[in-house]
Amino acid sequence: KEKDRKNFRANMDAYLSQFPPGEAPIDPEQLNAYFPKEQYALWKSKFGQQTTAVISGDDTPDFVPARLVRNQMASPDPVDESILKAAEVPYEFDVLRPNYGTGADVPSTLKGGPVTGAIIAVTPDLAAATQAVEKAGKSIRAKAEALQFLPAAQQNAYAAARSVIQCAEAAGGSVTVVGGELPGFKAVEAGDPDVKEAISAMEIAEDGTSRLNFFLQVYRAGDYPVYADYAVHRATEDLAGPRIVVVTK
Repeated sequence: KEKDRKNFRANMDAYLSQFPPGEAPIDPEQLNAYFPKEQYALWKSKFGQQTTAVISGDDTPDFVPARLVRNQMASPDPVDESILKAAEVPYEFDVLRPNYGTGADVPSTLKGGPVTGAIIAVTPDLAAATQAVEKAGKSIRAKAEALQFLPAAQQNAYAAARSVIQCAEAAGGSVTVVGGELPGFKAVEAGDPDVKEAISAMEIAEDGTSRLNFFLQVYRAGDYPVYADYAVHRATEDLAGPRIVVVTK
């Protein structure tokens, strides 16, 4: 609020003083010279190790990413073969090799397998955007102009749907629509058996694998109580998606 503006910096400094100080800035030229892509890949892998340790309840030291970068610049970590191998997760960001998880050359051992198709749920924003684009005409310019004057939520819904469709078609897969209709695509009605199958696919086996890859989101309501309500909101919103929500207090 405006009345709090003059005290913002003092309040922020007091709030930050309870936490360990951050690392000093790293010189960009030194970063480019002493932090190659292989070291970045090793640094990125440490986030997964830290996440696993936190979820498992293991003792975790202070995790300061900038300090890890500085340490690796001074003394590079050894590069093992596991870092040099191709990513096992489709679409995982990989600085050493782009891996899109599509095409006939995707190995059968890839986690989740190759892309075989897409299922798109028609939200009100997507339905409105699609209707506006269809009415605009056949030319690309007319469609672009129609999108330009739509609300941001409808633009984002249309762009997301088109991106998913493009990925599915590039992999030679089919596109199925639920919860409405989209021109040019087959629409189906999802029922209870489909929901049960999706939940079953999210079951985690003893070896830690599942038939359906999904997100695990942790909301630390012990630090910020409002996160508990926000977790409920995210779990009940349109297109909540395949995820498990964990709230800690």
